[in-house]
Amino acid sequence: FLRGRSYREVPDITARLCGICPVAYQMSSVHALEKILGITIHPSVRMLRRLIYCGEWIESHALHVYMLHAPDFLNYPDVLTLARDHPDRVKKALALKKAGNDLMTLLGGREIHPVSVCVGGFHRTPSPSELLPIRDPLRRARDLAVETVEWVRTLEFPDFEQDYDFVALSHPEEYPFNEGRMISNRGLDIPVEEYEEHFHEKQVPHSNSLHSLHKGRAYHVGPLARFNLNFERLPESVKILARDSGMAPPCRNPFKSITVRALETVFACEEALRILDEYEPPPRHRVEAEPRAGTGCACSEAPRGTLYHRYELSADGSVVSAKIVPPTSQN
Repeated sequence: FLRGRSYREVPDITARLCGICPVAYQMSSVHALEKILGITIHPSVRMLRRLIYCGEWIESHALHVYMLHAPDFLNYPDVLTLARDHPDRVKKALALKKAGNDLMTLLGGREIHPVSVCVGGFHRTPSPSELLPIRDPLRRARDLAVETVEWVRTLEFPDFEQDYDFVALSHPEEYPFNEGRMISNRGLDIPVEEYEEHFHEKQVPHSNSLHSLHKGRAYHVGPLARFNLNFERLPESVKILARDSGMAPPCRNPFKSITVRALETVFACEEALRILDEYEPPPRHRVEAEPRAGTGCACSEAPRGTLYHRYELSADGSVVSAKIVPPTSQN
């Protein structure tokens, strides 16, 4: 789909790969393309990208915890059936998800497949006054997220652990979204540019999706991997909440990923509020660049794990080739 297209079209096309986490595809694509074009974004643009990613983590994790995961624990076929017996719980879930959707709409123009993200920045950046209305909903969302953590810890978890190879981005100062090195609990520590030297995909008979391996071994990305590899990068308030919930790393029980998702939702709310407090508009919405030939790659942390993009551009800025490795195929 991307071959022959202008690099400017890539973020909007790749976003359509997922209706739940389109921002992740936009973030991996713009960072990879900006490396090719030699673009350095303004710190305020970087903050806004973290902020819209917070919105995606909130809405995606809320959906996953309540709509995709909790019915299995509570022996319901779906969330609609669960809502008949637990209407208040589902209403709170929808309110939490709405806060993330509203943040994506505010920054991205709409909640599904937002349209403001572009190579070099944003098509439009908000003023501080435009961001004011989202503060109170995010504060309420944080309370709902904390309540979610306290609720999911009461679920009955099977006594099951696996000795996973955990892989995630790691940033020296932040819980990872868009930047960092690829690390693992087995000693991996590489720049993203070396990803394809360590990870490869293969076709398996039972699936149309390519399956990823690290040096011939299956590995695990996503909330559990991020939590285990980046726990010390979480705010102190979230670390305390995790420990109070019996969730100190390492956690190797995949069923407990529902608790990690709830904890990451608290983090996303707190991170969004922090950014809102510190945000100052950038001097311009985006940095323009002349097309050039080259190859670039980037990873970001989608709600379900590390998302790798690599692009090759021709001299006129059109796409020669593209490689996208989503977190679901890596798991």
